[in-house]
Amino acid sequence: MTTPNEGQQVAPPVDFVTGLESRSALEDLLRKVTADPAEQIAILGVDLVGLKDVNETAGFLAGDSLLAEAAATLRAATSAATMQARLGGDELVAVFTGVAASAAAKAAHDALKMARRPAIRCGMIIRQPDEPPQQLVERLYAAIRSA
Repeated sequence: MTTPNEGQQVAPPVDFVTGLESRSALEDLLRKVTADPAEQIAILGVDLVGLKDVNETAGFLAGDSLLAEAAATLRAATSAATMQARLGGDELVAVFTGVAASAAAKAAHDALKMARRPAIRCGMIIRQPDEPPQQLVERLYAAIRSA
């Protein structure tokens, strides 16, 4: 007898390096909150600067340590977020929903800019009316890269 999920990989609920929610949990949340066209959503994205160099020179455990430090900084700066997650690689996010989304995300963005170690770049987006989840993620990547 087989189960419906047999053969399918199930993503862990939490990223093992950062302790943040997984990418799949993030995507689930975005699908859920964007189902309401009027839902206010702001997303703060954080990119670790130089993680590849750290991984190549000091090893992956050193890189994982930096990721964990960045996640701790994100959690502290975004305690009002609906969710904090690892988007992938060296990108972390905090999702804010509801009426205070833009104000909360701006405050978190300002706090994260003051972080000293590890070095980070921050980008933030605010959902446009009826914007789907995938477009939010694409705009967030662009905002992070241009920060």
